[in-house]
Amino acid sequence: MKKLVLFAAVALFSCAGLFAQEDQEPLKGKWLIGGSFGFEKDKTGSSERTDFSLLPSVGVFLENDIAVGLSAGYEQTKINSEKKEFYGVIPYARKYWFPQSKLMPFAQGDVRLGWAKDSADDTFAWGINVRPGLTYRLNESIAFDATVGRFGYDNEGEDSDNYGIGLNLNDVRLGIIIFL
Repeated sequence: MKKLVLFAAVALFSCAGLFAQEDQEPLKGKWLIGGSFGFEKDKTGSSERTDFSLLPSVGVFLENDIAVGLSAGYEQTKINSEKKEFYGVIPYARKYWFPQSKLMPFAQGDVRLGWAKDSADDTFAWGINVRPGLTYRLNESIAFDATVGRFGYDNEGEDSDNYGIGLNLNDVRLGIIIFL
């Protein structure tokens, strides 16, 4: 029992150090340059699905805990021989918690605007989503960034409504941020 209590205390104090206030510069006015990359391949029997995304991004901190920005890029979903692509922009806003710590949880709201292309036609695509995420600062200038899951709606044409809610690994975006 003593070992369990000691282990729990060490784990608690170790995690608390991640959120401790540190002597880092205020973020207000800093630029975020970076982006995200995603890749997933799933093969079940004779069905194969591949998802790919590349979204460079730029943003600015309006306050120490609020950032706004714009991602632009490309997403592709391929199921067997059918391919669907998205080209567009994604303006976003983020609310960070513990902005002076190494581990900064955030909530991101974004609007997806662009063109969806598949074998049949091209169409205007749009969506609105809220995504939870984490930023881990390696130092004053570089951080790793991840969003996991979403709550929202995407539309890629007349017969394409996509509602989503969840904290799952089907919608993960990993990225790197440089603070300027």
